Amino acid sequence: MSSLPHVPSGVDVSFQRPKFIWQRSYTAAVLAVLLLVLDVNQSNGHFSTIQALGISNEALPLALVAVGETFVILTNGIDLSVGSIVTLANVTVAVLAGHGLAGFGIVLAIAMGAAAGLVNGLIVCYARIAPLIATLATSSIIVGIALYILPYPGGSTIPGWLSSWTAGTIGSIPVSTIWLALAVVAGWIVLRRTKFGVNLQALGGNEASSWSAGIRVMRVRTLAYVAAGVCSALAGIALAGLTQSGDPTIGAVYLLNAVAAVIVGGTSLSGGVGTIVGSIYGAIVLSLVASVLFVAGLSTNLQFIVTGVIVIGALLVHSLQSKRGARIVRRARPTSEPRGDS
Repeated sequence: MSSLPHVPSGVDVSFQRPKFIWQRSYTAAVLAVLLLVLDVNQSNGHFSTIQALGISNEALPLALVAVGETFVILTNGIDLSVGSIVTLANVTVAVLAGHGLAGFGIVLAIAMGAAAGLVNGLIVCYARIAPLIATLATSSIIVGIALYILPYPGGSTIPGWLSSWTAGTIGSIPVSTIWLALAVVAGWIVLRRTKFGVNLQALGGNEASSWSAGIRVMRVRTLAYVAAGVCSALAGIALAGLTQSGDPTIGAVYLLNAVAAVIVGGTSLSGGVGTIVGSIYGAIVLSLVASVLFVAGLSTNLQFIVTGVIVIGALLVHSLQSKRGARIVRRARPTSEPRGDS
């Protein structure tokens, strides 16, 4: 029994074989294990709950943004507004929490993220503007709204229950680790067990074939941007709980880091190939880099250099994996086909 959902006829999914897809995420998994071992070694063989809490707390918002970006990149697009949506959600929760409306702030932040994603999707799909340009423009608008809501870092005290849901622990297990595990499961279900997931990958693999197969391309692509907006809003809410404040500049770093996490996790920038699990692994890798540098007593500014090296290395590995996958597909196809007279 195949592990893939039903694929509409006419869509080429040669490279969508589960084994090939998961091989691309192995790079991030191996890197995460190696960095974790290095982190423990630098700590003289000890790995405390505090270290686990720090790593998972840093990875959680990045992983959420990376998950959202993965949905868009799988369609052969990109969303440059994810960092701005993180900021907007963060300041919205922070400001409304000061009026005793933290719960309403969370709901409103998620709705604003979904609305921003919907606008992005509609502009890209129906105005036919390139995703890079469209989301760059909306990013500027969203940042402006966030600055209007909260012009400077601060806000009011975030309620304790939100902090407990993000930065707390259950026994010795960080709550953020549980959220990461749930994100892994949810991401796997969405991409591997839903019609939306398989259509998303088919669209990125071959848009022309997707149209021919009857896939509602515009709807699928728009929903991908909506999903990115919701995930980014959730990251902003998580940051409000983790930092206990709002900051109109907090989302700036998450755009490039999210794309880096997606690349390290094995998602192809040309669309159609990738996993949510891989992107979460990529986020954990980037978080472990900062932890290793800190434990080693090195400047965390080196994180940018190390991240760049990791991204380039991951791209080289994925390129080799793609070439190997292409050779396997060619060998699996019939070597001779009937030809008509020219």
